[in-house]
Amino acid sequence: MGGVLRTIKKVVKKVVKTVLKVVQKAIPWLNPSFPNYPESNFGDSPMDSYEKGLLINKQSNDANIPVIYGERLIGGTRVFVETGGTGTLSNRYLYVALVLSEGEINSVEQIYINDRLINWDGALTHGSVRATTRGSKNYYIKRSYKDFSLVRAQCFMGKENQTSSSLLSEASGWGSNHRLRGLAYIGFRFRYWNGYWEQGIPRIKVKVKGKKVTTYNSSLVEQTPSFSNNPAWCILDYLTNERYGKGLATTDIDLQSFYDASIVCNTQVTPYSGGSNIQIFDTNYALDTGRKIIENLREMIKGCRGYLPYTQGKYKLIIETTGTASITLTEDNILDGYVLSSPEKNSRFNRVIASFVNKSKDYQIDQTQWPPRNDSGLPSADQFQNMKTEDGNVLLELKADFPSITSVYQAQEMAEIILRRSRQALGLQLTADFNAYDLAIGDIVNITHASLGFSSKPFRVLGITFNEEYTIDLTLIEHSDSIYTWASKDEEEAEPTTNLPDPFDSTIDLTTVVGFMNLSDTIVEYNDGVIITKLLIDLLPLNESFTINSETGLEDDPPDTFYEYFEVEISEDGTNFSLVGRGNQARFEVLNVKDDVTYTVRVRYVNIVGEFSEYITQTHTIVGQSAPPSNVENFSINVVGDQAILSWDAVTDLDLSYYVIKHNSNTTGATWINSKTIIDKIGRPATTVTVPFSKGTYLIKAEDKRGNQSLKETLIVSTIETLNYTLETTINEHTAFSGTKTNVEVVSKNSVNHLGLTATGTLGVSTTSVPSSGTYEFSNTITLPAVFKAKFESNVLQIVEDVANYIDAGRPDSTTLIDSGSPDPFDGKTVQNSNTILQISTSDDNVTFSAFKNFTTGEFSGRYFKFKALFTSADQDSRTLVNTLSVTASLKEKIESGADISSGTGGKAITYSSAFRLNPAIIISGQNMATGDFYTITNKSTTGFTIEFFNSSGTSIDRTFDFQARGTG
Repeated sequence: MGGVLRTIKKVVKKVVKTVLKVVQKAIPWLNPSFPNYPESNFGDSPMDSYEKGLLINKQSNDANIPVIYGERLIGGTRVFVETGGTGTLSNRYLYVALVLSEGEINSVEQIYINDRLINWDGALTHGSVRATTRGSKNYYIKRSYKDFSLVRAQCFMGKENQTSSSLLSEASGWGSNHRLRGLAYIGFRFRYWNGYWEQGIPRIKVKVKGKKVTTYNSSLVEQTPSFSNNPAWCILDYLTNERYGKGLATTDIDLQSFYDASIVCNTQVTPYSGGSNIQIFDTNYALDTGRKIIENLREMIKGCRGYLPYTQGKYKLIIETTGTASITLTEDNILDGYVLSSPEKNSRFNRVIASFVNKSKDYQIDQTQWPPRNDSGLPSADQFQNMKTEDGNVLLELKADFPSITSVYQAQEMAEIILRRSRQALGLQLTADFNAYDLAIGDIVNITHASLGFSSKPFRVLGITFNEEYTIDLTLIEHSDSIYTWASKDEEEAEPTTNLPDPFDSTIDLTTVVGFMNLSDTIVEYNDGVIITKLLIDLLPLNESFTINSETGLEDDPPDTFYEYFEVEISEDGTNFSLVGRGNQARFEVLNVKDDVTYTVRVRYVNIVGEFSEYITQTHTIVGQSAPPSNVENFSINVVGDQAILSWDAVTDLDLSYYVIKHNSNTTGATWINSKTIIDKIGRPATTVTVPFSKGTYLIKAEDKRGNQSLKETLIVSTIETLNYTLETTINEHTAFSGTKTNVEVVSKNSVNHLGLTATGTLGVSTTSVPSSGTYEFSNTITLPAVFKAKFESNVLQIVEDVANYIDAGRPDSTTLIDSGSPDPFDGKTVQNSNTILQISTSDDNVTFSAFKNFTTGEFSGRYFKFKALFTSADQDSRTLVNTLSVTASLKEKIESGADISSGTGGKAITYSSAFRLNPAIIISGQNMATGDFYTITNKSTTGFTIEFFNSSGTSIDRTFDFQARGTG
């Protein structure tokens, strides 16, 4: 036809079709794209995860139970686990019921325990109890005084009338009614012995010959169920089974088509030159009963190139293989035109990769491809690079999954057929007359059409639609017998013979592995805000190389290539250990460990055959939440008017609780100890706060949830003078401190009086204490000339001491002090456990005073003011000792003004909204003043003044004026 035929259309006539049609559909084996595996109880998608999930042991009482068709290796589901034993063997046995699949299966072929193939003392027949036999690697103990097996097993094939396991009945939780009828399972009894089973419940894998299925002979007479991996009989079983399948009656099945399909599947082919014959199709499939029936059917028919059409009220099974046409359609039978198309790019391939379960490799996922990697022996047209060149040098690759295939030769044959079919198959859509009525999906039909150059060209039917006007729409694809002719394959490469060390012989000494174990701790925060400490145990994986040979520059061999997993244990007392976990990860974690406790960690490893190494031990003292939070960084101040805006970077410690801010009126020499607290708690995540501004030093620390503060305060100094305030008065309580004291005393330090909580006992003795609180009422008060709103600033300088642990006492000079004046960490939490808080009380009449309230710097209204210092100690060991205690009152600059005021004649009296401290300065601005006009101000006071305007003749006149009075108050 020349070139690549894209689409040919020839319209014979236009026919208006009715909407009403009868459509015949089938489940095809080859979809445009194969479906991914959904999540299931046997693994997650894609196929490799699904199949890996089949090989692990799960523990559940409601998991989906697979159906095993053909022969497979599976892990199974533990539905019963119990310890037992009596007398000296009390609690010595572990009983396990491991469900394998739906029954009845044919046989249990092999059992692997912890990847060891087990030898038994007899055949694993239904209901027989078997024990492991002698052998150093076979879970059999040989001692001078006694030989005994560590494992016993009893297999049940899933008969409907099977009885309870006599082996499991030794356990108290397994009774006579526990028969698991219809389920294939194995009862195990494991005996504990030193060095065995340390890794936990044994890992079991079982090779089974699966479900017994019903077959039919050539006369369609039902045969007794037996083992068969013929795809036709396995699909028939799934369609008719009422428990896990579709539950169809045999009257809904075209049994003849299934028999014919079974004959095709039994076709014997030679996989490679010199090889023994195999069936062209097998089904070895672990069917997930949790998936949809249609999805499982697609996987089963995909493995045998099948179609499952529903024709004339029955399901048929047709295998896509060689064949001849049942009828021929010519131009006389083809109505209403046709559509002919060559394969599109997305359905044309130059490489097909088939994934399958390779029984030669312990039923692991494997891949094969066509053309094979070495395609030099193939005809030129079949070689990959030539096909790729023909396709415009574009890789057109399909990856197809075949979970029911376990033969590399069958999988490669599938890949070859898919590729050839995709490159050679023309598509044809046409409408035929009633001669096409007897066609069914999967049938072959010859097409003769002169304009297309077709003379009895075979096509396979993919879809049929019966129209109301007795015409039939056909969807066809080109058929060629040559595609389905089995071609001998290259023999699968055998695993190379190696002389590897025996993993049963020895394990390595972990103390020889440099840097093998590293212990550290950190804190973590839960979603609910709870902070805990966890211990991190970092280990070097022994099957990886992590050192470089100094001579060759190449990586050294791994310490132990047989390593499988670690076993990690922990102890608080170094004697009684508990299990942290087992696994092959490089990090283990222990949550909620205790701060300041020294833990002992010991680790050993287990190799692939279950042999244990000797322990390696290491200790670690937990720091965790006992570590102080980080110092605050980037502490800054921005002064706006009489307010100071303080900001800082957030401390990232997870156990941060809040920030504490202090102030010192000095611009030099300020420390955390001698400064007063102005804000005792600023909760996270705040990073800014506004306070009344005072000249001096601001200091900040972070505090965590255990009360630990940053090791070092962060400070910022501001030398900006306070504007718009005039000093009124200052009162000093130091150094006499003659006010009223409650639980407070004056003590002398270096000949300087200090005021603090009264200590009971001898300083430096552990029994000495101070009260939790005390007060000092100032002997001095502040009285203003009238009721004013004044700014009050406190000045407190102090030191801190621990009366019960006087560590800095008795040293020769300050240069020998351990902590150089900063208490942490040697003085514990003395600074944060003690505090000095100033309080103020106000009155307008010197009779009724407000309650005392805390202040550092702020504005308060009144005429009479009293002050008090409150001393606190959270631990009754710590106290602040104040050596400077003063309060300064300042009045803010005050401005009163008025505009467009009419003076009237005889004078205008102006009253201020509030009194000034002293007579203010007054500025007058008159309006519409004539030549010679003037004014006089009389009665000037702190509360107002009188103004009168005169003309040049001295006569009182009315004028409009503005005024401004400026002073303090």
